[in-house]
Amino acid sequence: MKVKRIKIGIAPPGQIFKEAGEVIGHIEAGRKMKPETGWVYFPDVREVGKVLTPKRLEILKSIHDHQPESVRALAELTGRNVKNVADDLDLLASLGLVDMEPRRGPGTRKAPRVRYEALTLEVHL
Repeated sequence: MKVKRIKIGIAPPGQIFKEAGEVIGHIEAGRKMKPETGWVYFPDVREVGKVLTPKRLEILKSIHDHQPESVRALAELTGRNVKNVADDLDLLASLGLVDMEPRRGPGTRKAPRVRYEALTLEVHL
């Protein structure tokens, strides 16, 4: 089984603007660039800790292990309030750590999905 990893990096302030400038330079020069996928960047380690809390990591593991069919099912699995789980899923989805897959049937149910096996934290000194 191939292990897909999401890499979490620490990008100091200004680094993103520097990299954007490099991308623009490549585009203007007519050079092709491969998009870098599988990375989520934070400004510092403290921000990683604020986002990847123990409860949110539990959500990711529960999704990975049990493939719940709805937010409500995930809330039941984790023993948490549906609204709190939904709020955490919104944040994790906005970072690309969770996909919300539409389900068939009445209403607007969506099933949370985690499509990787591991999170890797990389800190540049």
